Amino acid sequence: MNSIVILGAGNVAFHLTRALIENTMNVRQIFNRTLSHAQEIGEANRISYTDKISEIEKADLYIIACADSGIEEFSHYIPFDDVLVVHTSGSSPISVLKGDYRKGVLYPLQTFTKTKKLRYDEIPFFIEAENAEDTQKLKEVALRISNDVFELDFASRMEIQMCGVWVSNFVNHMYKIAGDFCEKNNVPFDVLLPIIKETAEKVDEMKPYDAQTGPARRGDEVIINRHLELLQKDSRLLQIYQILTDSIKREYE
Repeated sequence: MNSIVILGAGNVAFHLTRALIENTMNVRQIFNRTLSHAQEIGEANRISYTDKISEIEKADLYIIACADSGIEEFSHYIPFDDVLVVHTSGSSPISVLKGDYRKGVLYPLQTFTKTKKLRYDEIPFFIEAENAEDTQKLKEVALRISNDVFELDFASRMEIQMCGVWVSNFVNHMYKIAGDFCEKNNVPFDVLLPIIKETAEKVDEMKPYDAQTGPARRGDEVIINRHLELLQKDSRLLQIYQILTDSIKREYE
């Protein structure tokens, strides 16, 4: 792809712009409805930016990097037919893109925060396009950034996106719950970092099934019941603990 325009200015757009430019891709412009957000990314990467639809430049590839709820609206902004337009969502089909242009998906499986540096070559990308030629073009773009690129249709991509929710969003919520208990007992959250890191590192070396430890894995009802007693005053946490414990126990029966 000789030229790229990115529509959106959130966390994904911020990192994707940087990843493309670092790998010598020609990102020509950032468009966003809020000019200050487009300006932040544009000035940081020394590329043009705009909030005016009439000023969107002609390019080979348009990447819509915004929330799922905004993809269809953004897809109407592209005034060219002979171009390839993709979105970056794992949970939206190609059909959400409205226009006579060619369509595809360029989905990076990662949690993005503007202030957190990332190794872009370690981020898996999942691609899809309406024809073989555009699939190959997207693969070439993704391989400029990442070492791991996979072709995946919407149904499979949706399941992989859900996997990200399980291992990232849900796990982070567990961190929040544990952090509240640490705070209640005047203990810094940092005391949990060694066990968090060790658990994450283990699944780099073995299957999650084999890495599982803890009272539910051992069937230790004494410890489980003590934990349930601690949670009696909070029905929400009690339910979460019971559901997760029962799931683990059934897995290892």
